[in-house]
Amino acid sequence: MNSRLQTAARAARAAGKILRAKFDATREITSKGKRDIVTDADFAADRAIRDILLGRFPQDRILSEEGDAAAWQALWAETETNDDLAVWIVDPLDGTTNYARHHSIFCVSIALYQKRSVQAGVIYDCIHNELFVAERGRGATLNGKPIVATTTRILDDAVVGLEWGRAQSARRRTSELLAKLATRVMTVRSSGSAALSLCYVAAGRLDGYFHLSLAPWDVAAGALIAEEAGGCVTDPSGAPWTVHSKAYVATNGPLHPTVLKFFKRRRL
Repeated sequence: MNSRLQTAARAARAAGKILRAKFDATREITSKGKRDIVTDADFAADRAIRDILLGRFPQDRILSEEGDAAAWQALWAETETNDDLAVWIVDPLDGTTNYARHHSIFCVSIALYQKRSVQAGVIYDCIHNELFVAERGRGATLNGKPIVATTTRILDDAVVGLEWGRAQSARRRTSELLAKLATRVMTVRSSGSAALSLCYVAAGRLDGYFHLSLAPWDVAAGALIAEEAGGCVTDPSGAPWTVHSKAYVATNGPLHPTVLKFFKRRRL
């Protein structure tokens, strides 16, 4: 594990320690918009991550869900002209609604973006002490042990995950797709954490996963982890995923052509 990845893992664990300590306590919850909340734990975890990453790599930049939205576009523009710039894409608490309701499915997500692609990803589930790590071209691990996606090839045998998103249009499309998909697969799950669901594809707990409305910090680390475990991640049209994609389809790999046909037939 290189020094940046080691530092990211340390930052994820530090943030996870804060989230775990605050999990059973009364927390401050603030609305950021319709169906979108933030807690005091989000901000505390975000500060811990920033302190560790920038303390070790002060020249790097951070794009965080809890950061300044006005600065995001300028930062993305800078990455297009400066391949040496290292940007950390951070979600200090993915699954905030779960966390606010004392539901134990949530995580810390940290990705390293450089040379116009995600180079490394770390996701930490502090409740179950599971650290998912991937480095581009070097595979994916769970607590230091290699993980590999399933070999399921037919939808009838597939366990598929999805999330609803916040936008009404995404929920409508997801509902339409679910109505058709539910009769074709073994079962459908919704965890409330996009980052962890992508890790579950990587670890063989899900055969596929889709989400039609995501931000970069929701997916950057998890998509790389799924790919490095042998999975396949694209947008619903089959185009390669990027951090700028809005909708994602992730599968174990063998299922991907079938799943994409399913999406295309329904124009979703």
